[in-house]
Amino acid sequence: MTTSNQAKLKILLFQKKGGKTSARIIEQLLIRPYNPNQIAKLLDISYNTAYYHMQIMQKFNLIEKKTDQYGSFYEATEALLNESESFCKLKELI
Repeated sequence: MTTSNQAKLKILLFQKKGGKTSARIIEQLLIRPYNPNQIAKLLDISYNTAYYHMQIMQKFNLIEKKTDQYGSFYEATEALLNESESFCKLKELI
């Protein structure tokens, strides 16, 4: 049995430490692709924090890495794009 994308978002935003940070990163990735360094600078967080959150999102299949090269961009998956309305509602509850 697989977890629905909406359930994955709820886990990420409400049950994992740093839900607000994850939400801020998702907001940006719904606009355009970024690499962890760009996200860190944009959101004024450490690179390690950005990378950590992006790795969890990738495991949840909410974002994907474009290549395996260093500095590669991450973008929202179709699954996240399909749940963008749900994400906006959930974000308001954080």
